Amino acid sequence: MTHEFDSEITAIMGASGVGKSTLFQCISGLKPIDQGKILFGETLFEDTSVSLRLPAAERKIGYLFQNLALFPNLNVYDNIAFGLQVNKTKRKDKDGIERQVRHISDYLQISHLLYSSVQKLSGGEKQRVAMARAMIVNPRLLLLDEPFNGLDEETRFICMNLVREMAKDFEIPVIFVTHYRSEAEMLTREILRLKDGHLEKE
Repeated sequence: MTHEFDSEITAIMGASGVGKSTLFQCISGLKPIDQGKILFGETLFEDTSVSLRLPAAERKIGYLFQNLALFPNLNVYDNIAFGLQVNKTKRKDKDGIERQVRHISDYLQISHLLYSSVQKLSGGEKQRVAMARAMIVNPRLLLLDEPFNGLDEETRFICMNLVREMAKDFEIPVIFVTHYRSEAEMLTREILRLKDGHLEKE
């Protein structure tokens, strides 16, 4: 598969089971590629021809999983801070972590929820917490796997605008997966379809 992503926001569509989530896992470093290379700017993430594979923690990629993957036993604050607390290369002192958590939670307007149980949150609130956790590590790329799935129409619209604003405010490229062309067209003109292992422009 060969494609160069050059848009601020890129949408990827495709049938269920075609490999969209697998593509994200490969880009993020959670899954090794079988053959080829992944290049981000001038940084080589992976190249099978020279047996090079940059660990996921060193790729600095924010990843919002399809099921959000929030930790039900942790409150909102600890869910957001998790990436900084476990990543040894990014580990900071307690005050430093708190400053970053409060900065991103203020931006996403969830500061009032920091010490709430994630199990008591609405769908839109959970979405923002997952987004905050993805952004807390100051990623160079944001991957969103069906980020608006399961949200009501009003919440979906709010979250879509939020993604657009974040891409602009943080100057971060975003690649997101969706099954709905209307969602893709609202956020970008760069719409790709994954089919038979190839990305094609819509």
